[in-house]
Amino acid sequence: MYLKRTGFSRLIGITFLSTVLVAVLSGEQNSQTESINEANQSSVDTLRIMCLGDSITVGYTDNPIWKVPFKFGYRSRLYKHLKQAGYNFKFVGNSPQPWNKMSGDPSHGGTYKPEFDLRDLGQDNHQGGGGAPISALKKWVSTSSPDLILLMIGINGISENSPSKIRDLVNTIVTDKPEVHLIVAQITPYVNTQIQKNKLLYTYNIYIRDTLVPELASKGHKISTVDMYSLFLTDINNYKSVVAEGKHSNNFNHPFNVEYDLMADRWFASIEKLNLN
Repeated sequence: MYLKRTGFSRLIGITFLSTVLVAVLSGEQNSQTESINEANQSSVDTLRIMCLGDSITVGYTDNPIWKVPFKFGYRSRLYKHLKQAGYNFKFVGNSPQPWNKMSGDPSHGGTYKPEFDLRDLGQDNHQGGGGAPISALKKWVSTSSPDLILLMIGINGISENSPSKIRDLVNTIVTDKPEVHLIVAQITPYVNTQIQKNKLLYTYNIYIRDTLVPELASKGHKISTVDMYSLFLTDINNYKSVVAEGKHSNNFNHPFNVEYDLMADRWFASIEKLNLN
């Protein structure tokens, strides 16, 4: 159980003190010690969240130029949502991006620092990789012992084979880590000039939404899906509408920071549905 609400933590404290008092009065010192350990453990349990995916998980914008400032993608706003809601959590992963300057320098030689910097909070951990295909993620999942995985992958190398590849990856996750909660994103599209890529991407998302996730959930796996795709459409209520203009910072596949914030809102709403308290 993960501590989520501050009111709940106060309730634990009151119950814990009452237990200690009874133990002292009855002379049951061993029982008292056990109660202390159990209460302390329940109050410090941390929800370990792995943001898993490609460059969009990292938060890339118009790299390598970086005229659109790096702000940790959806992760900074998601952090704020979780913190405000009282979650006790830790972002986990060991990707060095973007600070390894694989695709330009987001700090512009140290002259730029994000106003809200997850590094200062020890919360810049993630498992995203620029250009990462679906196949690259299998070896990443085994790291960091997550309790919750936010998976968004598939835009790189999108093809007719992508549904079978995501199925293979997701099957590996739910089989090897059955205790982990997995949220699979219906991924963001390319700009509207990439017509063929977006047709393949649409089919891929429909497969995730209507086939992959429902089938595995019906078998008892801890899996759900979140719609990131419609955020980029001309009509967010019509999944078949075309991709809107002005949504991509690199005029190809990376969102602007405004879109990243909207993605964070949807990630958070999906996490709330899991009731991890």
